[in-house]
Amino acid sequence: MAIAVPRVVARNITFKIGSTSYSPEVNMVELTLGDTPGGIQTFSEVRVQGEWAMQIDGHFSQKAGSLYRLLWDNFGTEVAFEINPGGGTTGTDNPKYTGTLIFNELPPISMTSNEEMSFSVTLRVKNTGLDTSAKLYYGLTIATA
Repeated sequence: MAIAVPRVVARNITFKIGSTSYSPEVNMVELTLGDTPGGIQTFSEVRVQGEWAMQIDGHFSQKAGSLYRLLWDNFGTEVAFEINPGGGTTGTDNPKYTGTLIFNELPPISMTSNEEMSFSVTLRVKNTGLDTSAKLYYGLTIATA
């Protein structure tokens, strides 16, 4: 017998930094868990402390309040973020991911003649620990209710 598995479809994605939605300015967001820089793993550990990286691919804009300007204007600061792949109500089939972004990188200025300018930047997510019972994974919290 096959088990029906609900799938999360990334449509109408909610992507907020602070209280502002930047969904219309972004065409890709990826969270990747890696090892904490300088972490040393021993034979008895499952993994070294983790650290999330968030890659954001977006559209270049110099307009005040745009995501591109936000990244430049807030370099060196920390701001809360929220991602909900399906937008709308958070639930088991539509989780919401939250954490704190560290604006530790500036987006590049890259241009090709006669093409719309875009950028890709990878930022760190602040590590606030690991507590799987609270659905906290090295600074990334998953809400399903």
